[in-house]
Amino acid sequence: MTIDWGSLAAAAALAATFIFGDRLEAEFHSKRRGWLSAAAGMATAYVFVYLLPELFEAQAVFTKATAGMRLPFLERRVYSSALAGFVVMYGLEHLVSQTREARRDEREKGGKGGFVYWCHVGSFALYGSLVSYLMAKEAHLGPLYLTLFFIAMSLHFLAICHSLRVEHGALYNRSGKWVLAGGVLAGWVVGTVSSLPEAFFATLMGLVGGGVVINSLIMELPKEKEGRFWPFFAGAFGYGLIMLLVFRVIV
Repeated sequence: MTIDWGSLAAAAALAATFIFGDRLEAEFHSKRRGWLSAAAGMATAYVFVYLLPELFEAQAVFTKATAGMRLPFLERRVYSSALAGFVVMYGLEHLVSQTREARRDEREKGGKGGFVYWCHVGSFALYGSLVSYLMAKEAHLGPLYLTLFFIAMSLHFLAICHSLRVEHGALYNRSGKWVLAGGVLAGWVVGTVSSLPEAFFATLMGLVGGGVVINSLIMELPKEKEGRFWPFFAGAFGYGLIMLLVFRVIV
């Protein structure tokens, strides 16, 4: 087994984003809405400049790997997986919002957390592990790719961390952040020591793609009149331009 130390460092830093997210957030408290808008712009640029083309290539890989198999809708399987990831994450957020009033005592008094809490935290732990797994598998693209991936996903995870802390309060700080950090590290370990079939890997790309899209929409994009267009524009334009320039070098 060959360890890619760059991807390990990136995975450890992504895990640390969940663990120390509250401290990082405190540093930018006065400009929270601005950096959330900038993070939304960067995540959106990542989706459109990198992730969507990757899904197209993943679908081609899946079609080739499953040639001869009588699978239903195999020519749309990766895109269907992206839709599934989108719908599942949206459904989870809907469940959380619908039960918010019923869980008020849980948020205020703490405790061990109920079904909705662990379902919410567990789903994001799995989501984080899939993101880390994909990062480990694509580490061969080099340090520039890892740097871009880390910047986009660390800000994405920081926004998730903020949302979960607002939703679950002290309960998340006590247990949830450690579960999510563990999920990120577990995903890297699995991606380093094992190799899933190409068709399954392509399906995971779709699931993560759908998850990134919906989470960018519901957690990072500003709500109501709280948005900051220029930080969003700067994040999307600046990060998108950087990715285009970097990919021109490494591709």
